[in-house]
Amino acid sequence: MPSAANPAPVGSSQGADELSVHDLAAVNRRLYHATLLAGRTLAAFAPLLGDVAPRAALVRAVHALIGQSVLLHDRLLEMRIRPDELGTPGPAAVEAADELLAGSGDRALAFAAALLRGLEDTFTELQGGCRAEHAFHDRRLYGACLALVAEGIEPYQPHPQDPEGPGPEVPADAAALRTVADFLAAPCTAGAPTTPTGTPALRVPDCPTRRYPGWASFVNAADVEFQDPGTDDPARSIVLHALRKGIATEFISTDIPLRNIAEFPDLPLRFYRDMARHAYDELRHTHLLLDHLTAMGEDYRRVAFRIPDTYSAMAGQPLDFRLIVLSRTGEDAAIEALADAIPRLRSTGYADVAVMFDHVLADELRHVAYANHWLRHLHGDDLAVEAVTTRALEQLNVLVEERGLGDYMRREPDHSARRGRHNPDLELRRLAGFSDHDLARMAAMSTGSAA
Repeated sequence: MPSAANPAPVGSSQGADELSVHDLAAVNRRLYHATLLAGRTLAAFAPLLGDVAPRAALVRAVHALIGQSVLLHDRLLEMRIRPDELGTPGPAAVEAADELLAGSGDRALAFAAALLRGLEDTFTELQGGCRAEHAFHDRRLYGACLALVAEGIEPYQPHPQDPEGPGPEVPADAAALRTVADFLAAPCTAGAPTTPTGTPALRVPDCPTRRYPGWASFVNAADVEFQDPGTDDPARSIVLHALRKGIATEFISTDIPLRNIAEFPDLPLRFYRDMARHAYDELRHTHLLLDHLTAMGEDYRRVAFRIPDTYSAMAGQPLDFRLIVLSRTGEDAAIEALADAIPRLRSTGYADVAVMFDHVLADELRHVAYANHWLRHLHGDDLAVEAVTTRALEQLNVLVEERGLGDYMRREPDHSARRGRHNPDLELRRLAGFSDHDLARMAAMSTGSAA
């Protein structure tokens, strides 16, 4: 039955397979704009949710919604909808998004839960209406969207080993239901979109600092190197240090990819997919690290966070600066560290931790590849990307001094030289999306010759 959270998806009693391609495309276009706009809106709230369970719910919801928008977009192109015919979300939906952005993280979580359940009903109804063989591709589309909805709803249930216990309690919220209705029922605006995806600019409030888990302890980034309680077993101490440091790093690394989704409307749809997957990976890594730390009998509350942290250096900065600091040079350094640590973990009897970090390494390679791809999209050729990387790292070093971020955050402006001094693994760098030009400079710097 249609409801405030689930308006009739086809506008009549007809099944989806009774509609013409044109009319069913109109349904899919509305759902495409609703899921993309909602995903971008919710992504803005990441820094406002400090605890693990609500953050997991938000990240999974954004990942599910952006994933649905990609599936719907691809099907629209198959249904003879040209990119210049995508249109834009209706004014009521955009207004609802901006109103949501002015509210709290709790309100955003209530909206996410209500929207996912409304989409579950909608896609179930649409899939059930695709009985005829000519609706085969649409039946599969709605089934794939339902699978993503299920992933998005899952964090509202307890994580098996989440030290914080059950998932976030999200009370019924009448205002959230009305906002869901505005997203799902608002008609799209016709005409050529002004952005590659048709998604609009949003009134995203500034968020110069982020929140931390309620159990977090802190060290001053400017005064202290990362402190970690040791044990009588040197190998165990190294593993615990890696896990605790990883939690502090991965947990805050969800924020920037999600804020990129919310703050930059002028990118192709693949950009939002890449950023949503990046954030989802960082959340997965956080849970993996927490699980391993708990399995070793350690208290996760001994994790210390540096303040101020790298988020404060990236918040409010241009997209290229963020991609360079977080991924092209930040996660790139992690590639070398992980590649060195994994065999040592295996040799000291921590094969399970080594396997986990091996999977993390594969994700980090992909994140750096995302950054390298989008930097080329923004700046063109390799020389331009090299120049903007140097400028960004020079700017970062100024921010480190001004904001007391600690010497550990300083970076050599010539990224190739910095990596070259550590004998770079060029095959890993190739997998991370570095160009032949980048690889040649790294190789030359590592041997002491100019490129």
